[in-house]
Formats: sequence, C-alpha cells, structure tokens
Amino acid sequence: MERVFFSRFFKYMDEIARLGSIRQAADKLHVSASAIDKQLLKAEEDLGLQLFERHPRGVRLTSAGELLMYRMREWQKDMRAVGAEIEELKGLRRGEVRIAVPQETVVSFLPQALSAFLHDNPKINITVQTVDSEQVRQMVIDGEVDFGLTFSPRPLPGVLILRELAFKIFALTPADGTTRKSISLERFFARPILMPDGTSHLRDILDIAAARAGVDFKLGLTSNNLELLRQLVREGSGHSVILSCPATFSGPGEGLTALPLRGAGVSDLDLSLIAARDRSAGLAAVVAIRHFETFIDTISGAT
Repeated sequence: MERVFFSRFFKYMDEIARLGSIRQAADKLHVSASAIDKQLLKAEEDLGLQLFERHPRGVRLTSAGELLMYRMREWQKDMRAVGAEIEELKGLRRGEVRIAVPQETVVSFLPQALSAFLHDNPKINITVQTVDSEQVRQMVIDGEVDFGLTFSPRPLPGVLILRELAFKIFALTPADGTTRKSISLERFFARPILMPDGTSHLRDILDIAAARAGVDFKLGLTSNNLELLRQLVREGSGHSVILSCPATFSGPGEGLTALPLRGAGVSDLDLSLIAARDRSAGLAAVVAIRHFETFIDTISGAT
C-alpha cells in the first residue's frame, strides 16, 4: 500500500483515470505504455484488487479504483495545504487569532502570556474578548474564537482541555502599612464587601466561604467590572477579592494589599486552556496555542 501512495504510480494512475487510456497517459507523461502497464499490474497485485476495467476502447476505474483514486487525490490536496502552511511558517507568520478570556486573567497573567507572543509574531493580529467563564466554552464550540481560557470546573463537554494552571484567591484590601501575611475570613468580612456578580466564580466562592464560617457580611456593591471593584477598594470603600497565578502576580497595585484568605471553604480555582474538539485550527491559531501551552508549562514548573 505504501508503495502505491508514495511512488510515481500515483501520477500514472491519475493520468490514466483522467484520459481513460494507458496509451494516451503514456504519451502525455513521455513514458512507454508497457512501463505504465507494468506498474499498474504490480500495484493491483500488491493491493489484491483490480483498479481498472480493460475495454477495447480504453480503461475505466473499478469501484475499488475509484475509492483509491479519491483517497489519493484528497491526500495530495492535504499535502499541498501542509506544504503551504510550512512555507508560511518558514517566512513571516501572518494571520488572525481570536481568544476569549475571563476578566480574572487580565491582571498579570494574560499580559505576560501575550507580550512575548506579540513580540515574536508581529504579523499576527490578536483579538481578545473578555467574557464570563461559562461563555468562553460556548464561544470555542461555536467557532467564534480559536481558543479560550476558562475557570469553569470540569467536565467541559465539547472542548479539549490542553493545559490547566492553579490560580489562588487573594483578599484585596486598602494598603495600611502592616506586614500581615494573610487575613482571616472574620477580618475580611468585617468591612463592606465589594462583590463580583454572578458571572464570576469568585461570587460563589465568597458566598460559600461566608456560609461555612457562619459570618454575616454587609454587601457594599455588586459589579461585573473587576477593575471598578479594585479602584473602590483603593478608595477605602470596602474589601474585595482577586484571582491570580502566584508565578505571574506582580502585586495588586499602588494603595492596595493582596493577602491569602484563611478559613474553611476558600478553594483555589484551575484555569483551563481549551480548544474545539472537532475543528482544526488555522496555522496562526496553532502557533498561538503552542505559545500558551509552553508559557503555562514554564510557569507551572516555577510554582
């Protein structure tokens, strides 16, 4: 079988099928008809199948021959596409990549992941959409984006989980000059809570933690904009929370303190890099996915 696919016979068979004649194929290919006929007989012997029906006025593909011809032509088209992509990869990489991410990744992690990629691939255009984690998976499945990052817990039907990375939950409080290394739930909930809305898994985590600790808290404000909550904490309006990967976290910013939360019910979240299960990615998307996989592997080894 390999001999048929990877020998000059494929060219012979294709031309015979197009012209319906071994003699005409031989004339066009500048090869003797006996040489082509010998190759044809040898291929039929190797496969154990008759590929052409011989008639007085020429030849015609059998059902087995038609199937083999179809598969060989498809294989040839695929190889041409691969060759074109390799040539593109050897030159300046071009294309577009669409990514969906939750807001929680925008602080530290995503800028660090993207900066090196943008530097190395200036011809690739990146579009990043910020949506809630549940929406990321559906956008990947529907083909609205090439890949995504999500905090949605397993299972994630319809997508491939390519990598996972642990993110930790930090209490976000105004900087007060102290050197505390963590904060208790009781102390955290003593101030009004600036709460992420239901589009963020942070809301569920805080509700569960408060319930398990038996703590009542005052809800100061609810928003789907995490940057607004961060700014309000800086202004002294209350406490909030952020998610961050310790290996990429560069601090909460001026006027803020990020402290681990102590107490039952405070669980970390895994960030998943996901792609469509049944759809091939374009070359630019493949390059971007490989970059994110390598980036996650590198920082996973650093944590």
